[in-house]
Amino acid sequence: MADTYGYFLVTLCIIGTLGNLLTLVVLRNKKDKKKSTNWLLQTLAVADSLYLFARLLSVLFKFFACRYVEWLPLAVSRPFSTVEPYVESCASLFHMISVWTVVVITVDRYIVVCMPSEVQLRTVRRAKVAIACVAGASIVCCLPGFVEWKTGSTLSPLNCDDANPMRTDHSWWLIVHQIVCNCVLRTVIPLVVLVVLSSRIITRLRRMTRYFRKCRCSREQKKKVFRKINWRRSLTATLVAVMALFLGCQLPQLSVRVCKLLHQLLPSVLFDVEALLQADNVANGLLVVNATANFFVYCIVGNDFRRRLFQLLSVNNLPACAEKCEFQRTNVQKPMTAANLKWANPL
Repeated sequence: MADTYGYFLVTLCIIGTLGNLLTLVVLRNKKDKKKSTNWLLQTLAVADSLYLFARLLSVLFKFFACRYVEWLPLAVSRPFSTVEPYVESCASLFHMISVWTVVVITVDRYIVVCMPSEVQLRTVRRAKVAIACVAGASIVCCLPGFVEWKTGSTLSPLNCDDANPMRTDHSWWLIVHQIVCNCVLRTVIPLVVLVVLSSRIITRLRRMTRYFRKCRCSREQKKKVFRKINWRRSLTATLVAVMALFLGCQLPQLSVRVCKLLHQLLPSVLFDVEALLQADNVANGLLVVNATANFFVYCIVGNDFRRRLFQLLSVNNLPACAEKCEFQRTNVQKPMTAANLKWANPL
């Protein structure tokens, strides 16, 4: 069972990393790549890729640390047992950045739909400042995790069965950190913000759609109206998909964390530790699914994204890209002669 779960996570991490890299390439080639929404989506793709890569390394390091490879010497497996907890903490850091990046993107969409008069707030500079604040706050919240691992990890090549999260010897400040950072800041507050803002956006979009359908206009104006309606439908579907993914993939992890806290605070209460461990594995797998699914959501919902992706992957587009790159390279390296000056300035 453990081997199947490990193979599943490895496969999903590889697929998700490739999908997020494709998303990054497609978004960088869009015409509106200098807009705040496009930049935020690129940041989300980078954060998800880093999280999946860290999760992949964590699974592989744990595999080698626990000496599931019989021919691996003990001296080689010990460094993996030392590094693995730090990689796990890095994965937790990137996950928190990803969660709050989704919140920033939702706020950006809320300004577009519900506050059109404040559209000047949507600049790339402000988006970068917001992501910098998110990254800084995430580092502060996840820093105790690195300190906890540094004080002594239970993971070693000889006692991998003891490497479980159900320990009851945590100090009070680590328990407070788990409640505030891992439960409230990581899941509860982002969930409330996403549900409230997304609900208001969807309500606003439905009102605007009904208004555009009732308006009487010419054929050209009707085409513009239909484009606006399709854009709003696509945005609504994206918001619904994002909320469904967040609810389905983040809430199980919150439930597992609450059970762990109860197990630590109330040791006298009997908990099925094996069931909690299995639930923790399922919750971690759902987090990987959430980081992987964004690419597929863009492909299903985003018509423009799907069209640009097909153009990027089409065989006929490769020679054109190569010719464009060769043209740019030759123009950069070509010396400026009198003939070139005459061609550049025909007057």
